[in-house]
Amino acid sequence: MKINYEAERVTHDSARDFTTTRMRFDTLVPAWDNDTSVELVLAEAAWSEVEAAVSARAGPTELVALTRLDQGRLLSLSGEPLEATLYLVGNPILARQVLHHDPAAALYAPFRVAVYRDTAGVHIAYDTPSSVFASIGSPEINAIAAELDDKIRTAVEESCR
Repeated sequence: MKINYEAERVTHDSARDFTTTRMRFDTLVPAWDNDTSVELVLAEAAWSEVEAAVSARAGPTELVALTRLDQGRLLSLSGEPLEATLYLVGNPILARQVLHHDPAAALYAPFRVAVYRDTAGVHIAYDTPSSVFASIGSPEINAIAAELDDKIRTAVEESCR
């Protein structure tokens, strides 16, 4: 099966430098500690324990950075400086709700966010969760994705102020 779809990319311009913008984003969307996932799995934790662990670590918009890849650091070794960081952002509690409706949605949960600097300045960009999840065709997933749109927009706008 092949599905074509359009994604909506949103780019916010930051009023701050790259380091400050990224630091602010890291504060609002804190890093998830992968050791926590391992501990919960090894302990065969109850779902309520997973929910408590996520809630304790999530930022004010209930999002966490499940992965942070500092692309710029490695790619700058080419001799051309680059400031760019890719995040995989989400909330495992919401991801469970989404994947309950359709496991194929794992393709988009977590979703990607990039903080980068180019000649025009510093930016944070992402494809709106609602636009990528829409390809699944589930009204239930679409409702959760709209919540994610609001959460990431809030975090990004605050990071860029």
